[in-house]
Amino acid sequence: MAIIYELIIQYIDANIRNDITLKEIAEKVGYSPNHIYKMFKQYSPQPIMEYIRRKKLYAAASEMYAGGKLYDIALDYGYETPAGFYKAFKSVFGCSPKEYKNNIKKVEINMHIKQVETLQELTRGIAFFNNNCPTYPTTQGEPDNDEKFGKKWWTKKFESHPQLLLFAKEDDEIRAVTFGFIDHGSVTIHEGVQAEYKNTGIREALFVEMERRVKAVGIPVIALGINEGEEAFYANMGYVGKTLIQSEKYTVDELLSLNKQHNNYEVIGTNVYEGYMNQLWLQTSLLDTNLKKKFEQEIEDCWVQVIVVKNLCLPL
Repeated sequence: MAIIYELIIQYIDANIRNDITLKEIAEKVGYSPNHIYKMFKQYSPQPIMEYIRRKKLYAAASEMYAGGKLYDIALDYGYETPAGFYKAFKSVFGCSPKEYKNNIKKVEINMHIKQVETLQELTRGIAFFNNNCPTYPTTQGEPDNDEKFGKKWWTKKFESHPQLLLFAKEDDEIRAVTFGFIDHGSVTIHEGVQAEYKNTGIREALFVEMERRVKAVGIPVIALGINEGEEAFYANMGYVGKTLIQSEKYTVDELLSLNKQHNNYEVIGTNVYEGYMNQLWLQTSLLDTNLKKKFEQEIEDCWVQVIVVKNLCLPL
């Protein structure tokens, strides 16, 4: 069912400015509206039509950061009257569209999204990760050596695809960063936002902009590892969960047997990494927020990582 969910998400993203109905989606993927409605609830904290409504508003917020006119944006996302757009926007962001846009534009809070254009901005972006995301691998290594995720490593990414290195500034202060890099046919994202800015819409707007840019460079997939407590945000943005179980103690066959005994999640792949680390990939729902803890408690001597993935170009 996960592949159907991903097809639905891809269809919604491709038609986000259109009037999308449940019947239309059902016809596209070949299932009944009732089945689509029930299946969607397995992967998303929002019912499907509420998900669509929110994604429209996230996209609208992203266009506001780019300077779009409120009336035009409202019409583009299916709101025939300013009053309807006002009500919907306030229900998600806690303020009116005008207040939101004024908050972007006024002198003391001049928030905007831009890509890294200089090495100085890159250095500031890396420093933001160091100060605000201490568990992120971006902080590994000395800043001037060649180690992965060090400054020289990021400099090479900047030289090849600067359009995938985004940040949001308030006046001259970075408040959120979303850095992407191409890795084995997908774009991996490292992202972070200051705690007090998590509910302002800037994080969602950065993801919308990143997805546009990833599509533009012709990469079909975005993937990133997440921390506990972040599942709902990514589910709301249309990402699906893939859980990686790794162990040096248990063989792949033993991990498969343990999964079948304890949870019996759908297996989507196995691997032996670098000849010693046995890996089991499972298709899971981000709504199962205790999955990581459950596996590590039930299967000792293993390490569990939840990866979120979004397929941008699935065929319909």
